[in-house]
Amino acid sequence: MYASRSTPTLLLSTDPAQALPLVLDQAVGAQPTPVAGMPQLRAQTLDATALRERFLARWGNTIRTILDRGTYLDESDIGPLVDTALPGSDEIFAALALAELTIGASEAGRIIVDTAPTGHTLRLLNLPRTFRALVRLLDAMQAKHRFMVRTLTRSYKTDDADAFLAEMTKLVGALEDSLHDAQRSAAVVVTNRQTLVLDETRRYLAALGELGIDVAAIVWNGVDGAPPKNADVDAATQFVVPHLDHWPVGAKGLDAWIDAMRPATPARRAGRTRVAPKRSAETKRTRTPSLTSVLRPLTIVAGKGGVGKTTVAAALALSASEYDRTLVVSTDPAPSLADAFDQAIPDADTPIASAPALFARQMDATAAFGRLRSEYQARVDALFDALVGRGVDLSHDRAIARDLLSLAPPGVDEVYALSLISDALFQDRYARVVVDPAPTGHLLRLLEMPALALAWTHQLMRLMLKYKDVAGLGETARELLDFARNLRALDALMRDAARSGVVLVALDEPVVRAETERLAAQVAQRGIAVAGVVLNRATSAAALPVANAPVHFEAPITDPPPIGIDALRRWAASWTSADAEG
Repeated sequence: MYASRSTPTLLLSTDPAQALPLVLDQAVGAQPTPVAGMPQLRAQTLDATALRERFLARWGNTIRTILDRGTYLDESDIGPLVDTALPGSDEIFAALALAELTIGASEAGRIIVDTAPTGHTLRLLNLPRTFRALVRLLDAMQAKHRFMVRTLTRSYKTDDADAFLAEMTKLVGALEDSLHDAQRSAAVVVTNRQTLVLDETRRYLAALGELGIDVAAIVWNGVDGAPPKNADVDAATQFVVPHLDHWPVGAKGLDAWIDAMRPATPARRAGRTRVAPKRSAETKRTRTPSLTSVLRPLTIVAGKGGVGKTTVAAALALSASEYDRTLVVSTDPAPSLADAFDQAIPDADTPIASAPALFARQMDATAAFGRLRSEYQARVDALFDALVGRGVDLSHDRAIARDLLSLAPPGVDEVYALSLISDALFQDRYARVVVDPAPTGHLLRLLEMPALALAWTHQLMRLMLKYKDVAGLGETARELLDFARNLRALDALMRDAARSGVVLVALDEPVVRAETERLAAQVAQRGIAVAGVVLNRATSAAALPVANAPVHFEAPITDPPPIGIDALRRWAASWTSADAEG
């Protein structure tokens, strides 16, 4: 809103959680929408479903043509493979939409992007290089067609398939050029003084540096006085916004937030001054009999970024481990479990000090699926090397076969990781598994992925079995069959309310409460049980209920936040159960 005071500005949200309408306190559509009271500001939320439909309307038949030309698939195979490879690809279509905005003239003089939380924003920013792998696969298929046409006719005329590949290459190149040009693009990182948030911010800044993206400023939100002296985060400019008496919602609230912003100074930090909102209902609070009442054999702890989801997951897992052997796993691309437990946690089941029955793991889903892809590519190379040794030239088929897993739907790496986690339950290594996933929007995609990934594996297996006739890829097909079996078992587990449930973490803030209500409804619509709600950083004035759930807990605000086993135990023991009285 500040930028639009002097320059036409488009505020664009790529966050699947779509909190922008709540913050602006007005409807925001998939097309640029004027913001009330701000004549130079328009807002827009990217609708991944609509973007996908538009993309397929323009290029779907062309992609099918490329697959038809470059593979052994029949027409009956091609359509389902395209349909299963592209759903859920929020980052792909967000990146393509951003790329289109960087090419040619735009009505907006400035574009400000409200992104998803850390891990998935990094995926979005990494997408140019990963999307190139998909374009490379399709280009290899088209190259096979070009070669055959030139061999038969001694000439070649470009067509829609070549135009599609050129357009995608142009868009990806434009996005990369824009992101890496500090005169045209920069990041503003929002953080606060909580230990876990600070640790994640440091990693975020390092990752942005590795991607070659300039960080123009850091905003310390909800911090009275100066940032912590040991923050160790650098940027050209730093600002501080103190706690406010009212949540910044709507034009007036956002203007008040902007007016409260000050350059960071070395002043001593002051005490909190925020006044909690009035209660909307009287609330009866009692001591919590047991936190395990919300736990299932598989418990997924969900919530908006910044609500303390990881800390709650760690506390619940610690409580569960007093009765059962428990594993807590982070599948968030920006994991913080190691910060919560205050010890190193690699991508392996790791004993937690002073908690004999508790193990933790920060799973790198991208790396896990990458290992599967690397093993597959090594097998392809070995098989094709053997064929070439017998004088057979299959260079185009080798290139196509090597990159077939690039057709995987975005998010399949997360569900692949989750299927590995579920093995811990199926094999009775643990009585309980607590999952700390990515925040709201991408969690919803993860909950949908088992069925989608199962359809994708079926289509890919059909292709593998056809390539088996020429290159012996049956082993990979068998691996995909094992993955499919795990997916079916995982899907059944997640839909069994006695064995699986979601615990929602919320704050008593308007935007978070509204998102939690929506998340509870969407989880239930997917046939998955909402086991309970944890209202984090609660005060005596907190209003309940937050969402429709059988159990509500309140976790009190603590300063500093609970870090390490002893602090987590004390914090978990201070939780109360609560029921709203109308």
